[in-house]
Amino acid sequence: MSKKNIIILTVAIIIFLGALALFLYANSLDSGNKSENITNSTLNQSVTDSSITKGFYFYDIDGNKLNLDDFSDKPIAMLFWKSDDANSYEVIKLFEKYYQDYQNSAYFLVINVNEPDIDLEIVENVKAAKFQTPMYFDTDLTAHTKYQYQKLPYLIFMEEDGTISNEVSETITEDAFTANLDLIIHNY
Repeated sequence: MSKKNIIILTVAIIIFLGALALFLYANSLDSGNKSENITNSTLNQSVTDSSITKGFYFYDIDGNKLNLDDFSDKPIAMLFWKSDDANSYEVIKLFEKYYQDYQNSAYFLVINVNEPDIDLEIVENVKAAKFQTPMYFDTDLTAHTKYQYQKLPYLIFMEEDGTISNEVSETITEDAFTANLDLIIHNY
C-alpha cells in the first residue's frame, strides 16, 4: 500500500471516528433532556410524552408482563415502593383507602421496585393484609430507568392521555393525595 493510500485511509478513519463521537454526544444530550422534562413535572405544569409507556414494564402477582398501555383507558395513580420502607406502607394504605371509591375512575398501580424477583414473602404479606388494590412488581427496574426517581416511595398521577399531572417523592398527605386523584379524574 502506498504512502498516499495510507494517509487517505488514516484521514478517513479519523473523520469517521469524529462523526461517530459527535452523533453519540448529540444522542446523550437528547435523552438527558427527555428525562429532565419528565422528572420536573409539577401539579400546575403538566408534561406530555408520547413515549411515556415505552420501555417500562412490570409484572402482576401471577407473573404476567404488563405495561402502561394495558391501562390506557383511565387516569393512573401509580406508586413505586420498596418493602423495607415504612413510608411506602403508609402510602399503600392511602391507595387502599381510596381504591374502592375511585377504582371505576382511575387505575391504582402499586408497583414494588426493589426485589429482583416476584418475592413470595411480599405476595403472602399482601394477601394476608387483604389489600384490594392490585400489586405489581418491577423486577427488571425499568421504572427507575424510565422515571429516574431518587427516593421511594415515588408517586405519579397521570391523565388518561399519558400526561403526568404530578410526581411526589417520599411521602404525601391524605389531602394532597385526594387532590391529585380529583385532578386526574377531573372531579373538581
